[in-house]
Amino acid sequence: MALTHRWHTADYQTMPWKNGGGITTELAIFPVGARLDHFIWRLSTASVHADGPFSHFPQIDRSLAVLEGAGLVLHDDDPAVPPVQLTTDSAPYRFQGESSISASLLDGPILDLNMMTHRAVCSHFMRQLTAGQHDIDAADAQQVLLYCVSGQATLGQGHTMSPGDLCQFEEERDGHGVQFQCHATEDALLYLITLHFLNRGQS
Repeated sequence: MALTHRWHTADYQTMPWKNGGGITTELAIFPVGARLDHFIWRLSTASVHADGPFSHFPQIDRSLAVLEGAGLVLHDDDPAVPPVQLTTDSAPYRFQGESSISASLLDGPILDLNMMTHRAVCSHFMRQLTAGQHDIDAADAQQVLLYCVSGQATLGQGHTMSPGDLCQFEEERDGHGVQFQCHATEDALLYLITLHFLNRGQS
């Protein structure tokens, strides 16, 4: 296991949305210190208190998950794309950052988790982890992020995670991917994000 970075709640930065319509908390960005118009990947949370449009991010692939609240419905300006309802039980929803999408809340504010990658450089896959033992074997990934939403998680070598913690792992040798074990408590919810670089030298 190559745990290379670890962040806690006090490490995160809160700022306005790109379109000014709300507030986002940046958990991590790569490269470190990159701007919103020049990043390879970015993980953030956002509090959504009103219906409205999503920010426009050309060349960016996004995955969105609802962490708290009743949920929301995503509407695409393309009539061929049906509305998508997301709740805390839904799998992360993937879409393109240049799509014209607006959100309507189901019943009050929500908190979401948002992963973005620049598709010319990097791709990602995000999924939930719940209670139990998880053997992570991301054989084709160069980096992996693990975010703890609730409960506790124990990683290899005695590392533990609490709500709000984020860990980043990197492959120790080119072509070997990222492998580690994670034991999540009964009340745990975590999100695992695997990152795949088109050019390994950029990870």
